[in-house]
Amino acid sequence: MEGIELFIRNVKLDTSSTELKRFLAPLLEPFQILVFEIRIFKPKRETTKTEATLTTHKAIEGAKFVQHYKSPNFLHFGGKKLAISRSKQEPNEFLVRVLRREEKELLLEGYDISGATISPGAVGSLRRQFGISSVACGNWEYVGPQPHYRPYYELPIDATATFGDRCFVLEYETEIAADDQSFEALHYPPITESDSPTIKYRVRFHYSSIVSTVLDDQEVPSVICTLTEAPKIWANHARAIGLKGLPLEVSTSCQVYRLRLSDPSDISHLLHLERTRAFPQCSILAVKNVHFDLPFVDQISKLKMELEESRHSFTFPIKFQIQKLAQNGYLSPRVVLALVDYIAYLQKIYGPAPTVAALRRLFQQLPYAGPSTKAADLETRAIVDLLYRNIDGLTDNQSCQSSINSTSVMTIHKAEVTPTGIFLAGPDPESSNRVLRNYANYSDQFLRVTFMDEDGESFYFDRFMSNRVVFHEMFSNILRNGIEVGGRTYEFLGFSHSSLRAQTCWLLAPFMDLDQRVDADSIISKLGDFSHIRSPAKCAARIGQAFTETSSSIPLDRGCVEEVDDVERNGRVFSDGVGTCSSTILVTLQATQNSRMTPATVFQIRYEGAKGMLSLDTRLQDDILRLRPSMIKYRGTNESKIEICGIASRMLPLVLNRQLIKILEDLGVPNRVFEDLQSCAIDELQASVSSVANAASFLEKHDVGLSTQTTWLLRKMNSLGLALSDDMFFRDLLDAVVLIQLQELKYKTRIPVKEGATLYGIMDETDYLAEGEVFCPYIDRQGRADHAHGVVVVARSPALHPGDIQTATAVTVPEDSPLNALHNCIVFSSKGSRDLPSQLAGGDLDGDLYHVIWHQKLIPPCCHQPASYPRVPPLDIGRPIKRQDMSHFFVKFMEQDQLGRVATQHQILADQYELGTLHQDCIKLAELHSTAVDFSKTGIPYILQVSEDQLPRSCHMNTQFRPDFMAPGRKVKIEEHGIIFEPYGIDMLEDDDPRRVGEPKRKRYYESNKILGILYRSIDERSFFKELHERSAVIKDDSEPSTGVLTDLWEYVKGETRGLEWDQYEAEVYDIILQYSTHPTEHLEEIEVFIGNIICRAGYRSKRQKEYATGMKEKYDREVLSLIATIRDDQVTEEPYEALRRSMACLFIGIQEPSERKEKVEGCRRDTFGWIAAAACLKELERYQEDRDVGPLKKSLVTMKIEPRP
Repeated sequence: MEGIELFIRNVKLDTSSTELKRFLAPLLEPFQILVFEIRIFKPKRETTKTEATLTTHKAIEGAKFVQHYKSPNFLHFGGKKLAISRSKQEPNEFLVRVLRREEKELLLEGYDISGATISPGAVGSLRRQFGISSVACGNWEYVGPQPHYRPYYELPIDATATFGDRCFVLEYETEIAADDQSFEALHYPPITESDSPTIKYRVRFHYSSIVSTVLDDQEVPSVICTLTEAPKIWANHARAIGLKGLPLEVSTSCQVYRLRLSDPSDISHLLHLERTRAFPQCSILAVKNVHFDLPFVDQISKLKMELEESRHSFTFPIKFQIQKLAQNGYLSPRVVLALVDYIAYLQKIYGPAPTVAALRRLFQQLPYAGPSTKAADLETRAIVDLLYRNIDGLTDNQSCQSSINSTSVMTIHKAEVTPTGIFLAGPDPESSNRVLRNYANYSDQFLRVTFMDEDGESFYFDRFMSNRVVFHEMFSNILRNGIEVGGRTYEFLGFSHSSLRAQTCWLLAPFMDLDQRVDADSIISKLGDFSHIRSPAKCAARIGQAFTETSSSIPLDRGCVEEVDDVERNGRVFSDGVGTCSSTILVTLQATQNSRMTPATVFQIRYEGAKGMLSLDTRLQDDILRLRPSMIKYRGTNESKIEICGIASRMLPLVLNRQLIKILEDLGVPNRVFEDLQSCAIDELQASVSSVANAASFLEKHDVGLSTQTTWLLRKMNSLGLALSDDMFFRDLLDAVVLIQLQELKYKTRIPVKEGATLYGIMDETDYLAEGEVFCPYIDRQGRADHAHGVVVVARSPALHPGDIQTATAVTVPEDSPLNALHNCIVFSSKGSRDLPSQLAGGDLDGDLYHVIWHQKLIPPCCHQPASYPRVPPLDIGRPIKRQDMSHFFVKFMEQDQLGRVATQHQILADQYELGTLHQDCIKLAELHSTAVDFSKTGIPYILQVSEDQLPRSCHMNTQFRPDFMAPGRKVKIEEHGIIFEPYGIDMLEDDDPRRVGEPKRKRYYESNKILGILYRSIDERSFFKELHERSAVIKDDSEPSTGVLTDLWEYVKGETRGLEWDQYEAEVYDIILQYSTHPTEHLEEIEVFIGNIICRAGYRSKRQKEYATGMKEKYDREVLSLIATIRDDQVTEEPYEALRRSMACLFIGIQEPSERKEKVEGCRRDTFGWIAAAACLKELERYQEDRDVGPLKKSLVTMKIEPRP
């Protein structure tokens, strides 16, 4: 018997599920029912009672419970006699599975279910609701040594504050008069027509954003919270852009909120909450108010006027940092104005670049104002002293970091726009594009703007809550009116396809170039002729080609360019997006590659108005570039340069993902195949610690330590006999990289397959391949040329339709075929009734990557008919497109993009249906997903093509219950002695429990019996790492971790250089740690910066964390390469072996204890500097030994008679 549903009558009206659950829990416990579900029904007519259901996965025990409490042994609750009977309805299958999993997980983690999760307990019975009479927004100001509160906005309200486990929520109502024309009255209409004319506000303060909390128990008892981000605000069923009448300048810069308590005695109850850890730690302090004559908005205006008038002739980068100080809330505008003269003096004496660098360092040094910070720390004199120390500590290299511009990288200023504020960021290095490259000397005239929620996450479509006001009032106003910074107004310019999905666009401040005004319209007009386009989405996509990130730009004579016809058949374009080039053109393209890369024969390019792939055709003579009509998206540009945005210099690994695995399972691939592949991946992780050589190879495979030369250093130290096994940094390094790969396996089901590759797709230009044949030449990691043979699986991601995976025959071409000159690509046939790429999730050849698998056990016994969706014509507005149309589409896309929602629903239903992805509901969702993918090009969201009612009915039913492989992962802590895995966080609180106030409805998970669930549960991180360390030959858990290996190396270096006479790195790492931490109070570890990846503390990385990790790795690699170049530069002086002396000095510094400043950032050590210095030092030592005719570096610690440090 699979579960049971009980029917409960005579439940008191207005009883919450939490209250009824707490009552029933101790009564059910004797029947061994520890986890159960309560559902309260809304009565259909006026009554004093209602009904409920109780569901448990234990059918026999549930039946016994009913039998025990039948008449006359009734239960009494809330003054009413409960009548309990077995329901006529069978329980929901997935709810039963959810309950079974929740009990299992809780018992495995050692929870006392009845006492800790369901019964009221000490925390559950606490008073959590308090009356609030006003809310204020302001800042801390110091009067003498004491902090005072300066409110810049205050709203009298009759509100209730409810304190939950993770946040507290302020709720209140305001009435709307019949003739009210205020913003709130116009934009937050009543929820229904019958509702009273009121606006119901909900303001959520998340505890993770609270820096400090003060309880003022004096004249006006209050709660004062200092925040890192603004609270989220809702008005009725819509997100709001601020409290009523709160100026944007105040909501941006002032993050200290004061809530006045209606009842002064509530202070004691709040203290009780804090003592039971149900509220952030508080301090008690008598806080006085302070008022200055100048309102905050006027202070900001005065500062902006000061910057605009340029009394001190500040350069724009300095103006940007000065405005950032005040606008981002680091200092009050009044204090920043007092600093202006000092900053002007620094610019005059030291120059603009060092001044900018000193100001940027200041952002990481300034403490939050408040009771825990001394007034002296934020006095003008103290801040000026910090600026001088920052400049004194800068190297020549760092002082120039604010203006790094090259053909591939530009230094760009940024802004971040949230529902309640505009924040300045950067400047940071960004990959260049055509527009930036054309105006390289004016890079600070461009502003990269990202729209996001208060917590930094992207905005997503919410079918239950409207975001219309945020999008059309806040975000649209920014794009319509621009952003003012440093006396400039930045206006909307454009966006690329990838930045559209990242909710990022470009703004431009008009400027003069060669006596010509350059503004957004003039830049667009020079890009090409777009006058014939009538679709905002299509026009934006065409212009967006110029904003695509490209690594290099190569001039090309137009006489080299030819246009050839596309290969078309049956309304299909077999050559969609692909052209060819001659050998001489290819050599020009290869010259842009890194010299260590294999010269590519396939490139993804942009040329004038064309985009797509170029492949080598050895039959072409001289300089020839052949383009096809399918590549040319617009004309009219005067430029003739090839820009490279993708290079097939290596075979990309084949990694299975959830979508591919699910379809292959449904097509008949046995579970055992996937389990064996995952076991191989686990074995490889275990093998990474079996020897130093394996560890070095493992790090190289995952691109860790290449810029720092760490893998070379590991091998050298191993050859010297240096003991690495008890070195703390080495252990942390391996643990961190292994953990990230393990998380990818468990929480993303990303399983590597050696017998496969991910390759750019191109077309067979020789007409040799028959229909259903492909040619897959590649160069493996060892540099060996090969190609796939026989039947292969070909697919493209994302894959939702079962026909998105097909098979083909990989063949060998004749020896004299031009195709043999190609590598790292898949060549598709130009024959047949339909091209293969279009069958694979609607692919084409303009840069799409294809998965090719020749692992024979992964070839399904049959394939499904591929999908064939009609092309949706772009939305036509019947006139030429204006910039305002494109900015409107940008906002519309943010508001209505539902790609993620459709993919999630598909994943859930594919697990729940026996047919999986073959079920008609999943096939319908796959079609909707295809439409959602095209939204960015057509301007037509799928919601306009199919109403909510036409969605599969199952999308509104069982998707509230999800398979366990979609559950959040274990929380991870990186401690000094290794990685700590916390228990799974099973959310047992009901949605109406006050402890979860302000949080979304909880997601419930059941054990999936499909392959994805099996693979997920087969990995346990704690057990894995325990076994890893037990079996490891290079990591010892039974010894006290040390940093001795670098000290031993130092002794060796000293011994080899007898007679030879012989910090800013930590500051750069410090800045990167704070800049790329995804939460202001949870900093990255230095080991994460070193490996160029972010360890997710909650199982797997979010999209935002991936983007942060990419930017962090790029910045760190640049810093490291610059540092190594500085250490090893022999041109600095004519002294012999100066580079060796310098590297020895750096190594000596690296083995010292961390500096005092480093201790201010948790987890920030100087270990990494020592390892970089060690690699540089050994490299220079090799040169020194060779000059002395010592020969190769072969001496060991044994021959040197140096004992490892105890």
